[in-house]
Amino acid sequence: MKDLPYLDIHTHCRADASENINVECLSVEELHQEKKARDYTSAGVHPWWLEDYTTIEIEKFQSHVQKLAEDGKLWAIGETGIDRMYPEFLEQQKKLFSWHFELAEKYHLPLVIHNVRAGSDFLEILKKNRPSTAWIFHDYRGNEELMKDLMRLHPQCYFSFGLSLDNSQQIRELLPHVPLTNLFLETDAQKHLDIQDIYIRASEQLKMDVSFLKSQIWFNFRKISPLPQ
Repeated sequence: MKDLPYLDIHTHCRADASENINVECLSVEELHQEKKARDYTSAGVHPWWLEDYTTIEIEKFQSHVQKLAEDGKLWAIGETGIDRMYPEFLEQQKKLFSWHFELAEKYHLPLVIHNVRAGSDFLEILKKNRPSTAWIFHDYRGNEELMKDLMRLHPQCYFSFGLSLDNSQQIRELLPHVPLTNLFLETDAQKHLDIQDIYIRASEQLKMDVSFLKSQIWFNFRKISPLPQ
């Protein structure tokens, strides 16, 4: 039986040839072209873009994301989210996230979330809403208490890790407390990272075989994958 490929739940990188399965997040240029990356594509308006682009440009990005969703070209919406390192755009970020949330619900797609010091904001959103699709907190750097609170409000919250397994002792200590049924791994925008290395580091921290970890993550992926439109 052939081994399962490695699954990268969130990446901005493009590999010329790879046996891995990657959920590729569209760049600004790709979004303009309404271009599907490969088999698994996500698209959204990143909160950082509010600083770099005009309101009219942001609205154009939104229309491109919506068109891709309507045409059935997306596996997920995002990344999108809230980043409190940019407080001057906080209200716009919240409004933009709400739009992405509604789009994900409409098309029954997972939502890939960028969260920087905004755990309380997402808890407040979940207290007011009941999502029907998975929320994937990419590059999760919160603590165990926040993770549990998020899952209590929305059991379909997932937590993805990558570079932090190298550079954060806090995350390495957190990883064994993440339910395996709510775990993903990623490379994000780190071109020097190999997803296989991330799996090895995670399996060492979890004290389990890499093949078992791959099987579990594939189980999670299939469980939340959108139905064909």
